[in-house]
Amino acid sequence: MNEKQEKLIDKKGIRLDGRKADELRPVKLQVGVLGNADGSAYIEHGKNKILAAAFGPREVHPKHLMQADRMVLKVRYHMAPFSVQERKSPAPSRREVELSKVIKESRTSTIPRTLSANRS
Repeated sequence: MNEKQEKLIDKKGIRLDGRKADELRPVKLQVGVLGNADGSAYIEHGKNKILAAAFGPREVHPKHLMQADRMVLKVRYHMAPFSVQERKSPAPSRREVELSKVIKESRTSTIPRTLSANRS
């Protein structure tokens, strides 16, 4: 290990944040936090704060994107501009666009088509 690199666990087995190697970060969960969403959740895992929302189903616009055998899922991953040491641009970064695509691809097959077809 390079001497310039900071050690994540000291010789006593304590992490930088004071946890032992076998201790988890604190977790906090709340559901229904956004009134205008059909489903929403607020999650804290250590210093990470996550806000997730689901809206729909809704009619697809433009209509040519509609497919009878499957639904259209839109995903937007976004980090707040003030969430990192050096303030980032509020525009989506390449990383955010890529993570949005990965999340969309992983979730599309897990949402039953019957859920969106039976709701109105």
